[in-house]
Amino acid sequence: MGATNSKSFRRVEVSTLSHIAILLLISILAIIHLKSIIQPLVVAILLFFLIRPPAQWLEEKYGHPLAAYGILTTGVVMVFFFAGNLLYQSLQAFSGEAAMLEEKMTEKIQWFSELEIYGYSIDTSALTGLVTVERINTITSEFVGTLAGFTGSAITVFIFLIFIIVEAETLPRRLQAAYPDEMDRFSSIVQNAGAGINTYVITKATVAFGQAIIVAIILSYMGIPGWFMWASITFLLDFVPYVGAPLSFIPPTIISFILFEPVTALLILGALFGNQVAWGQFIEPQLAGQRLDMSPIVLLILVAFWGWAWGIMGMILGVPLAVIMKLALESDPRTRPIAMLLSLNPNASDES
Repeated sequence: MGATNSKSFRRVEVSTLSHIAILLLISILAIIHLKSIIQPLVVAILLFFLIRPPAQWLEEKYGHPLAAYGILTTGVVMVFFFAGNLLYQSLQAFSGEAAMLEEKMTEKIQWFSELEIYGYSIDTSALTGLVTVERINTITSEFVGTLAGFTGSAITVFIFLIFIIVEAETLPRRLQAAYPDEMDRFSSIVQNAGAGINTYVITKATVAFGQAIIVAIILSYMGIPGWFMWASITFLLDFVPYVGAPLSFIPPTIISFILFEPVTALLILGALFGNQVAWGQFIEPQLAGQRLDMSPIVLLILVAFWGWAWGIMGMILGVPLAVIMKLALESDPRTRPIAMLLSLNPNASDES
């Protein structure tokens, strides 16, 4: 058995990995230079996988597939439009408070510079250059601007989505006619990818939405400017594994230290951190059953790559794309060892 596995792995190295390397190079060039086309297509495919189960349920209940997909697509468009409008208004409100926050931050830094603890004073010279309200406003505006730029291609996304919905009815028959021997493998990839993406997106969206609601309640109650914007950023960054959720509550924490006494600001920080831990460490595993079977370092590398190629939207889309890539590698015996290397807990019995 060991000799067979070794021989199989050597075959992968000499005959398949070189082809994969060439395809990866071509794919990377296409991803970078054809971003305006590939990114909306990827989003449309993920949306299709997401709305397909409820659409099939509506189709079985009412017998009108196009009507089912039409209702769900219209709902997605309305949610995007409504959330985007509120997000823009929240950004405007925060920008309007920037001058007041800058003044209060100057006062707070002056207070820290005069504070002595056991005869030691706090050096705030580095703090004034590192953290400013203007920098927070600039980073936030760029983040929201990136989202707004993506929503500008929403029409392209939904055009792709419509054609994917139409093609989904006839594509299986054409694949069956063209590749009868490979049809089982194609069907397995599509079914597993759909199930994996649905599980990931629904679980992650539920957890992210729950976190965002709690963040919105806390920040709104405390009167933090731009609370809806910070809650929206919490929702989106929760899709970025490991680093997204902790980064999301740094700006509102800084604003809390500007507006309130240190004890109150620490309580707000503790509430935001506890909210993230409760949802991420306890509720999410219960909803998902188990976490994604991928190595953490692999996920971070893939998220970093997609962030480099496509910005914040690439970081959000990186995990679903990684799921699809791993499932595709698992479907072929020649590339299955590579999929096992990407797994957190590979099952050796799957290799046979």
